Amino acid sequence: MSSGSYLETAPSALSEDQGSVARTIGLTGLMAVVLGALILILNAAKVRLGVEIGNNVGFAGILVGMAMLFYHAARETDQTIRRLYGYVGGIGLPVAGIILSLLPVIISAVRSGPEDGGPKPIISLFFPFGWACFLAGLFFLIWFCRNETEEKHHRYGLMALGGIGAGLALVGFVGGVIVGSFALTYGSVMALLGLGYLVAFVSQLGGADLAGYRPALAIGALGLLVFLVALGRSIVPGDRPFFVPAGLVLMTLGLAYALSAVFLVSDLKIVVLTRRELLAYFCSPIAYILLFISALVAAYNYNIFVAILSMSRVPVPEPIVLYFYYSLFSVFMIVFQVPALTMRLLAEEKRTGTYEVLMCAPVSEVPVVLSKLFAALIFYMLIWAVWLVFLLDIRIESGKVFEYRPLISFYLTLAVTGAPLVAMGLFFSSLTRNQIVAAALTFVVMVAFIAVLLITRDLPQDSPRAVILNHLSFIQLWEEALRGRLHLRDMIIQVS
Repeated sequence: MSSGSYLETAPSALSEDQGSVARTIGLTGLMAVVLGALILILNAAKVRLGVEIGNNVGFAGILVGMAMLFYHAARETDQTIRRLYGYVGGIGLPVAGIILSLLPVIISAVRSGPEDGGPKPIISLFFPFGWACFLAGLFFLIWFCRNETEEKHHRYGLMALGGIGAGLALVGFVGGVIVGSFALTYGSVMALLGLGYLVAFVSQLGGADLAGYRPALAIGALGLLVFLVALGRSIVPGDRPFFVPAGLVLMTLGLAYALSAVFLVSDLKIVVLTRRELLAYFCSPIAYILLFISALVAAYNYNIFVAILSMSRVPVPEPIVLYFYYSLFSVFMIVFQVPALTMRLLAEEKRTGTYEVLMCAPVSEVPVVLSKLFAALIFYMLIWAVWLVFLLDIRIESGKVFEYRPLISFYLTLAVTGAPLVAMGLFFSSLTRNQIVAAALTFVVMVAFIAVLLITRDLPQDSPRAVILNHLSFIQLWEEALRGRLHLRDMIIQVS
């Protein structure tokens, strides 16, 4: 054998990917969460440091750190670390949420009342810490149940999902039916969190086609029961009117539970395909990244909103929600979110070859396209639903009722104006096999469209060009909706 020759050997031994990048991101996120929590604790204890660090820095550190931990939990391959996330994050965080919500209430109830004989103040940390612990625990539990291979630990995760979800739903609904003010604050958030846990529970059971069929029916039955009870309390006269707003909120939540059950159980082609697309969102990091960005923008707008309310020497005129939602950051947020939501809808199907497989099923192109549109629009509305939690905090902290009815017109307008934007992104996704190209095309058109709408503000408002562009402007429609005004003509134009 010559010196230049070599022995032919078998292929190299394969080793499992250690996920060093994901672990580095997770460790960095853990440090950010610890530092953020330490800042909040020191500020609450009024400890003087050499450098003054506000609570906003602490909250930002926790948000960024939790996003990194979510990514690590989704990408981790080691079974021990996955279980650590499942038990500490998925079960420990909801337990911490229960403690933070109930312990201050117990301490407040035990303390003696004010010397002037006034009502005893009851304090709870459900806002802002308790609900955030429940929400973070939901994400950790979803990834834990999805990746766990041993039956015993998988069953523990399912029990946590179902138990926590049922507890949140029952406390939220029962408390809301008994005390109307509870439904407007804690009860509504608990019910929504419970719905998230219960839907995840049915999904992890294999969907409504398998073991999740009866739990899905139970979700629908609970929703119908709450709807009927709230309707009955609204009809029967009482000392105070119940329908507006507590009854309306409970009926809406009950209807959401019932529709979610129908969505889980139904065998209609378009429902099944829409369910498939929604699950695809939550099986990728893009869903959690978009929710995190929305929460970050909402937190920034919330700080500005609180500053406006606190620094104003005169009462801020209603509707005050206009100052929270209406900003350039809200507009710029959807410039990035719509391309991210729609880039994979058809482009990824074509790239992986699953589109041809889907077309071999007994479905036509119409339900396939409509299901992708509906799924993207539902997730688009879910992104904006995060903002409602901050308004609930305003309601609890101030103890005053603000004008909430413009929120109904605003969220209806969001759905109407979001549909054409999502449809545009779906169209560009159908033109290519590359997600990045589809996102870039959607982004360019979004930027051009918004630039034209911003230029319209400098035109004379009575000019024909400004009038036409204002009718096409979703920004103008947002402002009108937040002022409590709905223009049916402009909404029909947006839908068309």
